[in-house]
Amino acid sequence: MLQIGKPRVRDVTTLAIEANDVRFLVSERSRVASWGSVELPEGLVTNGLVTNPVEMGTILDELFASQQLSRRRVVTALTGLRSIPRVLNLPKLQASLMAETIAREARKEMPLSLDDLYLSWDTLESQGEMQRIYLLGVPRDLMDAQVQALEAASIPPYVMDLKPLALIRAVAEPDAIVVNLERASLDVILVRAYQPAIMRTFSLEEDNLSAEARLDRLVNELVQTTRFYNDSHPNAMIPEKTQLYMTGSLLVGRDAREYVAVSVAYPVAANESPLQAPREMPIAEYMTNLGLAQRRV
Repeated sequence: MLQIGKPRVRDVTTLAIEANDVRFLVSERSRVASWGSVELPEGLVTNGLVTNPVEMGTILDELFASQQLSRRRVVTALTGLRSIPRVLNLPKLQASLMAETIAREARKEMPLSLDDLYLSWDTLESQGEMQRIYLLGVPRDLMDAQVQALEAASIPPYVMDLKPLALIRAVAEPDAIVVNLERASLDVILVRAYQPAIMRTFSLEEDNLSAEARLDRLVNELVQTTRFYNDSHPNAMIPEKTQLYMTGSLLVGRDAREYVAVSVAYPVAANESPLQAPREMPIAEYMTNLGLAQRRV
């Protein structure tokens, strides 16, 4: 089942697969033991889809061998592209009836056939005889290709987590705005009471944008997302003191962060690792991995 609440740290190896590289991070006893990355050939990952699982498996196998990484507990991130979140309000049900009921409601709520999606869910809170369920539909083709790549690398599938949820867990704040900018993707996430109020993921692969244009796209999407939320919640708007967390490889540098900071109304927070980490570690670049390491399993 989906898990978006408070974490429990375990010793794991984490993998975040981006369009241009794979990043690994090993956590041991609540600390970062090692981290690093390996570049990927152009086109091996397109719009979050591993196009050649066998080739990806070979790269992962060589990475794990060269870095002497454990294959026993590997937690991987899946892109938020094309994922579909919904919040359901349901009567309290017996556990034996939950799966059938959620599947029935998902057929009504999801714009895609359930044959094309994997469903997961988590219970948020109860109000009287009703309970709120956070439902997530993830494209089967994205998950299946990633599982095939892991199997090709002799890595037993263990836990897979959605990248935006991993970022929420890494930030670990009840209310926050999180953006993640990579060469080929952009995530904008609003967090209220530790839960994802809005998660939006955009592909930047076909736009052929310059570095500055990517930052402009981030600012535009962030402004539109926060405006939409505030217009939809006039009595519970995002507090002005809510902090903005900037993550991702394209937001490591000071110039990029300052470019975004002067264009938005929310204070920028310093990225801090939820695990003990060496000072030289580029935390912003490995925030997804850090959130994966916090995944409760």
